[in-house]
Amino acid sequence: MKRIYKKEEGVSPVIATILMVAITVVLAATVWLLVSGYMGGSTQPNLTASLTYDVQTSNPTAGYVNISVAMSSPSSADFTKVIIGINGTYPTGKYLSADGTGTITINSVTYNVKVIDYDGNGKLSTGDVIYIYGHNLNGATISLAISGYSGSQQITIP
Repeated sequence: MKRIYKKEEGVSPVIATILMVAITVVLAATVWLLVSGYMGGSTQPNLTASLTYDVQTSNPTAGYVNISVAMSSPSSADFTKVIIGINGTYPTGKYLSADGTGTITINSVTYNVKVIDYDGNGKLSTGDVIYIYGHNLNGATISLAISGYSGSQQITIP
C-alpha cells in the first residue's frame, strides 16, 4: 500500500494571534458603542433667564404685550434657537426667524412675535424686549425656551 501524505499548512501562530487580537478589539468597540447609548449621556445646561411684563407699554386686552428679557445662561441666543410658547403650548419646530420675528398659531389663534434687539447684536440678550401681538392676551402665560437648554421661563400676563 502506498501512503499519500498531504501537506497541510495553516496560518502561522503569529498571524493567528494578531487576527484574534484584532477581532477582539473590533468586537469590544462594537459592544461599547451599543452599550454607551444606554448610559447617562451629557445633559443640557439649564436656561437661566427672567421675563418682566411691561405694564406701561402693553395692552393685553387690545392684544399686545411687551416683555423684557434678562438672561444669565446663555448670555445670548441666536433668534433661530428661540421658541415662544403661549399658555403652555409650544408650536412644534416653530422658532423665530433670523431677524427675530415669527408667528405662532395655537388653537387656531395666530400671534405675531417680534424681538426688539436694543443692543443690536442680532441675538436675544439681556435688555431686549419680546413684543407679542394678535389677540386678547389677558391672563395668558408666555413661555421662553431656547434650543440646547433645558427648561423654560414663564410669565403670566395680568
